[in-house]
Amino acid sequence: MSDGLWSTLLVLAVTAAVSPFSLVAFSLVLATDRGPRNGVAFIAGWIVTVVAICLVSIAIGSAASTSDGGAPSDVTLGIEIALGAVLLTMWVRRRFRARLGIAEPSVDVPAPDKPEPAWRRRIATMKAPGAFVVGGATQTWPVMIAAGAEIARSDLSTASAVGVSIVFALLTTAGIVTLEVLAWRNPGTAADRLRRIEDYVATHRDTVISWILLIGGICLLGRGIQGLLQ
Repeated sequence: MSDGLWSTLLVLAVTAAVSPFSLVAFSLVLATDRGPRNGVAFIAGWIVTVVAICLVSIAIGSAASTSDGGAPSDVTLGIEIALGAVLLTMWVRRRFRARLGIAEPSVDVPAPDKPEPAWRRRIATMKAPGAFVVGGATQTWPVMIAAGAEIARSDLSTASAVGVSIVFALLTTAGIVTLEVLAWRNPGTAADRLRRIEDYVATHRDTVISWILLIGGICLLGRGIQGLLQ
């Protein structure tokens, strides 16, 4: 396994770990009555889904290369370049809208005089199976697909690919595991921590998302073009 593989996966893992939407979703789960236990289920659902996404991406890349007689890297390079281009296009769009003063669609917490959304009420009463599903649903999908493409391009054995996918999945949980540890140590502060995270996201969300799109896009596009030139 090359250093290039791990450096790319590390960048992708950090990108996923600091995703504002995922951190807010996990904080909502921690703020429930069964917060820390639901948090464990959320993390389990997250890891299982990330590994599944990586393995499906690897399988698709292998199947496509077999059908057209190409190498696995030919297909996965195309996936990386396409995803990198999409992320950079999204970044350019956000920058363009920001310069024009056009606000991005918001998912901020509603004003106090408005009723709480139904989806937040459902999260507040959910049990472990629901938290497991939410953990699987709140993924940064382009990042996870790109990781699967990168692993497939490395032409690893099946066992090695599964192992690398699991390690990558664990790395992507850095942000939510930190919140989980804090929840177990101070369970009574989950609601207060949620408010602070939501306040931070409301203030810095656009900046964080823009950096995620830019870094992820450059990384994927660069890796794809580098692979084509080799």
